[in-house]
Amino acid sequence: MTLTTEEVWEEFSDRLRSFIRARVSSDADADDLLSDVFMKVHTRIDGLRDDERITSWLYRITRNAVIDHYRQRRESTQLVDLAEPETSTSDAEQVIAGGLRGMVEDLPDRYRQALVLTEFEGLTQIQMADRLGLSVSGAKSRVQRARGMLRDELLACCHFEFDRRGHMIDFTPKRACCT
Repeated sequence: MTLTTEEVWEEFSDRLRSFIRARVSSDADADDLLSDVFMKVHTRIDGLRDDERITSWLYRITRNAVIDHYRQRRESTQLVDLAEPETSTSDAEQVIAGGLRGMVEDLPDRYRQALVLTEFEGLTQIQMADRLGLSVSGAKSRVQRARGMLRDELLACCHFEFDRRGHMIDFTPKRACCT
């Protein structure tokens, strides 16, 4: 038996929309991504050889669509200078952003360099690896370690309070590093 796009839509559209909605910030984005997913399904369903694998195939397409969505957003988003936060940020975020620059500067040289190149200058980890003469896995590892060091320093510095969506709403300094 060969499935049609309509049959797949009827059986899976609600589940896939819920899956997408849990990963994006708006209903409109979820609807757009679901449409993109089903466009891909429609054009590729004839290549599906085993109808029993439809669920994993659909979720793989959907996960890739969500990843592509965030990649496109990241490319079109301008970086914020942490030394001068935007006015749309909360007071707590402004105070933390001011202290964050010093924390980044206090990182060991190779970790600071990795973080500055990827997070502030916008290089991909592959581009950073090329620039510094590292393997891609070495570059990724260096960025992750730098982020971990920065996170550990922030958590040692302050107690944070977040809303249900994970946005910082307040903090209490444990020591004088953020003030």
